[in-house]
Amino acid sequence: MSKKLLTLIILLILLIVVGAGYYWLVYRGEPIPLTVTEENPNGFNPFNRNTVTPPSNSNQPVGTTTKPAQVTEEREIPTLRLISATPVGGFSASTTASTTVVRYVDRGAGHIFEAYSDREEIEKLSNTTLPRIYESYWNKNLNAVILRYIKSNTDTIVNFYGEIRPTTKATSTDPINTTPYEVRGKFLSAGIDSIAVSPKGDRVFTLNIEDGRGIGYISGFDESKKTKILDIPLTQLSIAWPEENTAIVTTKASGMARGYVYSLNITTGLFQKIMGDIVGLTTKASTDAKRILFSNSANNSIKTSVFNISESKTASVIFKTLPEKCVWSNINKNDLYCAVPVEIPSGTYPDDWYRGKISFIDQIWHLDTNTGEVNLLANLLNLSNKLIDAVDLTLDKKEDYLYFINKNDLSLWSLDLTR
Repeated sequence: MSKKLLTLIILLILLIVVGAGYYWLVYRGEPIPLTVTEENPNGFNPFNRNTVTPPSNSNQPVGTTTKPAQVTEEREIPTLRLISATPVGGFSASTTASTTVVRYVDRGAGHIFEAYSDREEIEKLSNTTLPRIYESYWNKNLNAVILRYIKSNTDTIVNFYGEIRPTTKATSTDPINTTPYEVRGKFLSAGIDSIAVSPKGDRVFTLNIEDGRGIGYISGFDESKKTKILDIPLTQLSIAWPEENTAIVTTKASGMARGYVYSLNITTGLFQKIMGDIVGLTTKASTDAKRILFSNSANNSIKTSVFNISESKTASVIFKTLPEKCVWSNINKNDLYCAVPVEIPSGTYPDDWYRGKISFIDQIWHLDTNTGEVNLLANLLNLSNKLIDAVDLTLDKKEDYLYFINKNDLSLWSLDLTR
């Protein structure tokens, strides 16, 4: 065999071996992954597509190099919304051009939160700690508040005026504990027994106990421009300020005592009896101070009525509830929104309810006191699957939302009245 022929055979064998190896690697063996190099950091990787993202300045659709984006639908805010499951120490609502805002105080720590009617997120505004807040009274802009709490290891009620002031932005040394606002202020008079905020939200009417007498003052939230307008030999009183020139003073209610209600002219100090000699009397005046919703004890239950002050006439209400569970409309002065118990157990009212011996399961009703027409707006049990005994009912300025606290656990709720 010639050398030329032998060389040709060897070359042919080598070609066959190389071809077989290429076939095995490419068509039969494990696939060779594409390595993403520095020169091509966003190259196509068929085995790990979701880690590859296009450059920020690329016009290429994301879907061509990544998994299809997960579309998250915004959840519709429920008609009856639980805003705070933890106990609150009071709240207030305000309305902007686009939404309703509610600010509230955490009862345990005194931290302040903010919620909006058009989104579910809750923002923590302040982490200034003021423990055991029982009541809060807010100004019209929700940037100042009077907080009432019990001093540690005592029965002393402390009254604190606080302004909600912006803080510096979070720093790298303390990025978690910094909130956008802090509460700064001063302590108010120790003798304050009751507080009522003016309809405009710019002043307060306080009832102080001084030398065994009830002394009433009008002042700013910080007790500035303090003016004495009332001095009476009574101390067990509840106060309200429904109309700019009129305050309402009611003796504290008991099913074992007769109660009285008076009007107080804010400008002149004129103090007049409206009605009285009624057992278990508790009241809620309309926003024009022309009507008084009141309840009284009757046959171990409650009777609810409306008293027209100018006409000195009383009209019974078709449902039974306590005025503390109602709020008058400011838009339609004759309208009422009430939390009405499905059933009222036999008891001494309002005492047994005040003490928590009796609790109610409520529905929300609307009442036109002119016509007597009533409408059921919401069955709270059906909407929440919770036992709700509603108190501190509050309407926003547009009266699109009704806010209230569940007396059972002090949680905060809102009801959308537009649905």
